[in-house]
Amino acid sequence: MQRHLTLSALALLTLAGTACAELSLPAQLAGKAVVLQSSDPDYARAVVGSAVKPAGMGGVSEALVVKITQDIPVYRMWNGPAKLDARGNTNRLGGWWSYDAPQGTVAKYRADYEICKAWNDLTWMATCTLKQGAVVAIGPGQSVSAETCGDPTGQEQYAANASGWQTYVDKPWARSAELVCPDVSADYTADPADISKKAP
Repeated sequence: MQRHLTLSALALLTLAGTACAELSLPAQLAGKAVVLQSSDPDYARAVVGSAVKPAGMGGVSEALVVKITQDIPVYRMWNGPAKLDARGNTNRLGGWWSYDAPQGTVAKYRADYEICKAWNDLTWMATCTLKQGAVVAIGPGQSVSAETCGDPTGQEQYAANASGWQTYVDKPWARSAELVCPDVSADYTADPADISKKAP
């Protein structure tokens, strides 16, 4: 039997064990969500292990698991319908969302939510709905290293952001009853100077 844990494994166990004790439900979600304890049968639906990451790896640094008690809008920037991956899919329905309405510049959004340029062009804005009963993980954004971003120059890296909370929806394409999105025609190309508006 192996008696020793690697440092990264120990860090992840520490984060997972203390997440709910140190975090509290953000004011923006008061009356719209309830915190679930690990003993709750629905807790596993959030897949916290996929959301919480070690320093430098992105994701969130710690997480609360919440059940949504009334429909709420969530927002995601993506590459737009013209950019497809090798399987012919867009990145519109990724795992990471924000319950805060978009504002500010694209550059600020990228830094606030620690999004590498290689991961997302951040050109289009989608607004979807997390339905009552959805179970997701939320928490403050974790740092991202230049190595994780794939930047050999070492320039692109992002600090952890305790005030910029993210929402993790595991396998959103398989949760159409919980994450409901309008047709892509409802999305807009964001103005890089103010992502709350359409590009001129």
